[in-house]
Amino acid sequence: MRQELSILIPIFNHDVVPFVQQLHAQAVKADIDFEILLFDDRSEEVYQQKNAVLSALPHVKIYQLPSKAGRSVARNFLAAQARFNYFLYVDCDSEMVDGHYLERYLSCCTGTEVVVCGGTAYRDQKPERDRLLRWTYGVKNETLPAAIRNRHPNDSFQAFNFLISKELFMEIRFNELLKNYGHEDTLFHYELTQRGKRVLHIDNPLYHVGIDTNRVYLEKTRQGVENLKILMESPESQQLISHMRLVRYFRFFQKSRTVFLIFALYVLLQKILLRQLNGRHPNMVLFNFYKLGYLCSLKYIKL
Repeated sequence: MRQELSILIPIFNHDVVPFVQQLHAQAVKADIDFEILLFDDRSEEVYQQKNAVLSALPHVKIYQLPSKAGRSVARNFLAAQARFNYFLYVDCDSEMVDGHYLERYLSCCTGTEVVVCGGTAYRDQKPERDRLLRWTYGVKNETLPAAIRNRHPNDSFQAFNFLISKELFMEIRFNELLKNYGHEDTLFHYELTQRGKRVLHIDNPLYHVGIDTNRVYLEKTRQGVENLKILMESPESQQLISHMRLVRYFRFFQKSRTVFLIFALYVLLQKILLRQLNGRHPNMVLFNFYKLGYLCSLKYIKL
């Protein structure tokens, strides 16, 4: 029986032509039944035009909805269009590490409850200063080998680069409650855990090359914290978020009635924090305090 694979890529403001061409070449070489489905989430016209050439490739389709959908909706939409029994989800700002990427995932396509994370890599060369925050966070938190990720497999789930069986994905899907950036992965791995499904981690990374500027990444960070506040206010999400370090810290200060103190420190130190996080050596401890301070501020400031 021939192997089959649906490769699903949401796109926003990124030129994916070289990457998709490489995926296509590897799939053809592997002699499998495959499709590459792209969802353009209202990218700027210049990117739409660049990526449009991919529709000429066999087995490649490009979709778009009338209005911006968001990451969860985009991923669920692609799943609804997909024909084959295994889904490979890849973020658009990826590049190949080597020529054996699909080969490693295809060896995992066995059974109906497959979920495999390949991992994330970053190039050794530091980016320019105004992109150092996202690069530093990624290098320190996301570039873990499979042996370490498999110690706490579900907590290490990332939607950046993962394989999942169609049957299991359609049972879970991405939660569309969160519209902005942040914590879609958290919700998804929680649903996996609730169903007793175990994530397998392998060493099959992609380079993350779409490094956000500090300004954009800080805005995305605030969106992620705002999403976390939504989850904290949802009764059905309490068990989901109880293990999260940021939530644990917030609730500690809440019980000790010192949330206002953290908020006040955040307001007082905000300019200093932003100067440090935008500098040449962004400190992850201070970055975590920035997120905690912003979460505390949401208790006093309406969005």
